[in-house]
Amino acid sequence: MTSGVGRRLLDFLRELRATTTWTVVVTETGTGSKWDLGGSTWQATVIVEPRRWLGLEFEARDPVSGRRATYDIDTDLYDISQDGQREFADEIERDIIEFLGNLRQRALLRGNDGAKFVLVFPLDGSYVRVVQGRFMTHASTHDSLTGGDYVPAE
Repeated sequence: MTSGVGRRLLDFLRELRATTTWTVVVTETGTGSKWDLGGSTWQATVIVEPRRWLGLEFEARDPVSGRRATYDIDTDLYDISQDGQREFADEIERDIIEFLGNLRQRALLRGNDGAKFVLVFPLDGSYVRVVQGRFMTHASTHDSLTGGDYVPAE
């Protein structure tokens, strides 16, 4: 079994709970914990089950129009309890920590690009641009911050 999976993420979440004004509700499960986080224009759920799954579900909303966009980072169906998946689990853990760190530092932006609601944030040296379509969300990676009228997600 992979040891240490989720430990850095849990330490980071505990530090967030102590240093932010976010709403934080923690529910312990038999195999891990669920962290519900919230701000005035966003909400997130982080699940840390080291023997099974690591994941972040994020949703931001425009307080004026009510439009929403979602973004998920997770270990999918990979068996992260196996040592062979350690590097993958570590990468997902790093991405979740970086995403939440950007949110805390007000580097996660929301806004409009024409008629579309958009999220933009730095991740792993690039910018991820998430566009909420009519039925699906589309994410693309860019070298720099691209078009739109953005404000920090708060």
